[in-house]
Amino acid sequence: MIVVVAGGEVDPEALRRAVSGARWILAADGGAAHLRAIGVLPHRVIGDLDSMDPETLAWLEVHGVPIERHPVDKDATDLELALDHARTLGTTIRVFGAWGSRLDQTLASLLLLAHPRWAGCDIRFVGEGREAFVIREEDWIEGEPGDRVSLIPLIGDTEGVTLEGLFYPLTEGTLPFAATLGVSNRLIAPRARVRVRRGLLLVIHERGEG
Repeated sequence: MIVVVAGGEVDPEALRRAVSGARWILAADGGAAHLRAIGVLPHRVIGDLDSMDPETLAWLEVHGVPIERHPVDKDATDLELALDHARTLGTTIRVFGAWGSRLDQTLASLLLLAHPRWAGCDIRFVGEGREAFVIREEDWIEGEPGDRVSLIPLIGDTEGVTLEGLFYPLTEGTLPFAATLGVSNRLIAPRARVRVRRGLLLVIHERGEG
């Protein structure tokens, strides 16, 4: 597993658990500060360093952590650059700090998951009791009965949708694009199955939010 840490909101204990089982740890710019806070060095830092505090930068340099520095004026966010590097290392990627106070950054980060280049990867944004990921064909949602699950079409109507283990089930139905039909479902079992025949679904799973 590869853990990528960005500069948004992070649950320190969840991050600590994740990095303990990670093969690679990458920091996107200011995300390195979250790793410094739990005393874990990243294998590489990627970004323009515009949100890197001096103390964290000095910590990285003292320990010889490779820093892949990019210009501030660029065509991709630091998180996108880090994800591009992560997929050269493996296909199971967990991202912390992908959302925060900036709505534009949060929305852009979530929409990154729709790009075809991630089709062969299992990428999940995790933290603060929620996770987000994309379903292209079939996947499982694991949690506790009562957890809130929202399913949001990303590239037009999502067709042939079958939902099992959710309060509002569906069999070969359609979740229309730019509508709220899939919002605020909830788990009724420890595992829910989601199948898609055509289209792309963004899953937002909020634990303990029934």
